[in-house]
Amino acid sequence: MAEAGPEDSTASAIAILRGSESPNIGGVSVVSEGSAAISLSRGGFKKRYSHTDPNEDAAAFALGEAGVLLAVADGHNGCDAAEMTLDELVSRAGRLLTRGGNATGEWWAEVALETLGAIQTRLVSRIEQGVRGHSRTTLALALILPSEDLLAFASVGDSHIFRVCPNEVVDLGSQSAGRLCFLGNPADDLTELARNGVVAVEPIADTRAVILATDGISEAGIGVDVPEFTIAECVAGADHLAPELRPLELARNVCEAALAAHRRHRAGDNIATAVSCLLPRKNAAADTR
Repeated sequence: MAEAGPEDSTASAIAILRGSESPNIGGVSVVSEGSAAISLSRGGFKKRYSHTDPNEDAAAFALGEAGVLLAVADGHNGCDAAEMTLDELVSRAGRLLTRGGNATGEWWAEVALETLGAIQTRLVSRIEQGVRGHSRTTLALALILPSEDLLAFASVGDSHIFRVCPNEVVDLGSQSAGRLCFLGNPADDLTELARNGVVAVEPIADTRAVILATDGISEAGIGVDVPEFTIAECVAGADHLAPELRPLELARNVCEAALAAHRRHRAGDNIATAVSCLLPRKNAAADTR
């Protein structure tokens, strides 16, 4: 885990798991700190489709005074775009994990689009410089600010953002009705990405957990049949643990559920998750770390 540098002083802890460092089928890497955790696996079975690298997914979290930043990325045509995207994102963690009562829907729309634009510019510039291939990526990110009662999120592509409440699990990342597009595709400018992606906010309210996952959990013929039901089971499987242990167990549970589905189907995919377990609202003012 990398500690924040002086240029990003409001992010107290940052962790990234990279597909290029997790090449083994069946292996699961997990990192946890405070209320956040990430997990990553190449998958539970070998891929049956054409691909560039064994593991092209990545996951990250950042913790700060104001809350938690979560992100997952599903690379295509190589792991480069996914890993570069999360590097760029966590470099901005301090600005995203802001405190001061200015975290509104309007603020998030501006900041999210600026962040997506910066990532897209960096990825396209790398392609134009002739660096390996035309790697591209999905991105799902969530910003949890308990003191502001704000869950801000954005998604480009088909990765998931599950909001877990006492009686339901909702995939916030599936709200877009537009065509599937990816960061790093030179044909997609920021206007196109915004039109076909999701950028929105919700009150935290009774949210118990926020879980991000790449489509290794849901891909037809590879993943689970009903992702929301599987996510609910994974949350229930971590409920018996002490609060400080739940994020790690939950991240591992989601990853292992995907791997079990891959083995049943005898067809694999990479899977990355990022989770945060929230305290009850009466304790929401407490330090999220």
